[in-house]
Amino acid sequence: MSRTKLVNPHGVFTIPVIADTREQQPYTFEGLTCDSIDGGGPLTVPVIRDTIDAGDYALQGYAGCAVERKSLQDLYGTIGQGRNRFERELERLSKLRFAAVVIEATWPEVCAEPPPHTMLPPKTVFRSILAWMVRYPTIHWMPCGDRRLAEVTTFRLLERYAKETLAVAGRANNDNDDKENL
Repeated sequence: MSRTKLVNPHGVFTIPVIADTREQQPYTFEGLTCDSIDGGGPLTVPVIRDTIDAGDYALQGYAGCAVERKSLQDLYGTIGQGRNRFERELERLSKLRFAAVVIEATWPEVCAEPPPHTMLPPKTVFRSILAWMVRYPTIHWMPCGDRRLAEVTTFRLLERYAKETLAVAGRANNDNDDKENL
């Protein structure tokens, strides 16, 4: 089976990433590298600012996937004062085929190093996340350590979703071709 190309000969990812307009410090996805099969050089990822129904990042034309980004401070604030709004966001994310919450911190940081000036106990944050992981099993929680790894992870999740979606579509087309040849 042939591989669907998502990177053009100039090293540009062919599907624009949508960054939600409400995202205050959007990822640029600069400094990424193409896979070796695509030449291994610099990868350019087109980013469009637009409103997204669920999450902070999605792929243009792929409604079934989104990634929500959280810094440590934002995570604590969301679980504290913004809890009801965030639970509505998780509800919307849970309806997608794939969703992730990418955290710009490690589990030890989430559990033991709350941001300054927070009154929220780390135990509350950790147990809230555990509860949501069980309640919304299609949402994957990914503590990435820092902003850069979270940015790379966000793009690679979106890229992988596109590859898997196109592979499934390709297999379905091949199955239909086989039936027509019977």
